[in-house]
Amino acid sequence: MNLNIDIINRVKVASPKNKRLFLNTVFSFLVKGFALIISLFTLPAYMRFFEKQEVLGVWFTALSVLSWVLTFDLGIGNGLRNHLVEPFAKEDFTKAKDYISSAYIITGVSVMLISIIGYFGFSFINWNTFFNISPSLVSNGVLLEVTRVLFIGIMLQFFLRLITSILFAMQKSAIPGLLSLISSVMLLLFVLLASSGDTVKNLRILSYFNLISANLPLLIATIILFLTTLKKCTPSIKYYSKMYASKIMILGGAFFWLQIMFMIITSTNEFLITWFVGANKVVDYKIYGSLFNMVGSVFLIALTPVWSEVTEAIAKKEYVWIQRLYKRLKQLAVITIFCEIALAFSLQIFIDFWLKGKAIHVDLSYAMIFAISGTLFIWNAMLTSITNGINELRISLIFLTLGAFINVPLAYLFSHITGSWISIILANIVSLLPFCIIQSVWLSKYFNRNINISVAEPKTAYN
Repeated sequence: MNLNIDIINRVKVASPKNKRLFLNTVFSFLVKGFALIISLFTLPAYMRFFEKQEVLGVWFTALSVLSWVLTFDLGIGNGLRNHLVEPFAKEDFTKAKDYISSAYIITGVSVMLISIIGYFGFSFINWNTFFNISPSLVSNGVLLEVTRVLFIGIMLQFFLRLITSILFAMQKSAIPGLLSLISSVMLLLFVLLASSGDTVKNLRILSYFNLISANLPLLIATIILFLTTLKKCTPSIKYYSKMYASKIMILGGAFFWLQIMFMIITSTNEFLITWFVGANKVVDYKIYGSLFNMVGSVFLIALTPVWSEVTEAIAKKEYVWIQRLYKRLKQLAVITIFCEIALAFSLQIFIDFWLKGKAIHVDLSYAMIFAISGTLFIWNAMLTSITNGINELRISLIFLTLGAFINVPLAYLFSHITGSWISIILANIVSLLPFCIIQSVWLSKYFNRNINISVAEPKTAYN
């Protein structure tokens, strides 16, 4: 009780920046906490919905592969996010409208072009070969239809997700998580309530509902925001500016490249397992990964508001505040890493309770490899939340590019040596490790170099 009162008192006397960061983090924890609970129910629901693991593996792989397309926004969302922080802080709504209008027009044109090319281009691909699944289980025609529907859904997200970048720039970081939670709940309810019948029919229906559940919350949020809080910033073709579009694209181009490189390292696992080992092994990977990702997700919740807060702080040269935040994040990261290791030794208990009759036997060596991978993922997230905020991307560009180029060859080599899907995770570890080491050293030198010219933040009880 006394601890709760002390926390409340600290928040009351905190600086506006720290108070906002604290409240955004708390709200994000509440939203993402529910999201984690939903994710625990989702995999068992999928396993009931699809009788054959090979088909479920195809679903996971298709979602993973097509989600890559979301990174092909040329970094527009992240470029917009960083550029909007200053005009929002200064209440310069005209400048904000210029940036927002330019971003929506660039994205809209990109979406139309990519959608047309993808829709017709997909017909030339043998999807059974691509997903490494027999036509006797799912025909190429069905896979083509499902892939097209998922692709159109992703394209719509590509456009509608700009609202989340705007919300981050407004320091409303919990709302994007809430929108994602609503989508997850809608999808879970559908899978739970829909009858588990023909596998092919289920695959087709689920693809259409996924399109709706992923985009409807974003559409509603966009309409509400531009009719209320951001009425003065409603996008208009009249406010399109080549100058602002260029600024977004230049900064966004760096973020775009980083997104692609990080995606190759961490978001191709389902695809690589499907190709190098077999689609049925994707389900085992998802079982291990879902629980370890939960631990990392808790840490990511704390990082949700950090990026935009750091962007605002760097504009004011508040290096002391950023350095203090960085130290706190490192402490939190270490605690989270210990949780990853503890989970490895108790994973069988959690899986038995979670999946009951469909539980798998846990290999402790696999669990430890996931713990190491999770450790690097946590450390990487902590580093990039700071470097992205201060627009210092050089180290990230060099070493994430290196990691991306070696990840797939290493995955191929390791899978042939071990014959196991865990080799893909080993490749992730080797690929991400150099960046985590070098970027940590660079950040320490960065703060030491700039700390003398910063304006110290006033000391408060919360600090």
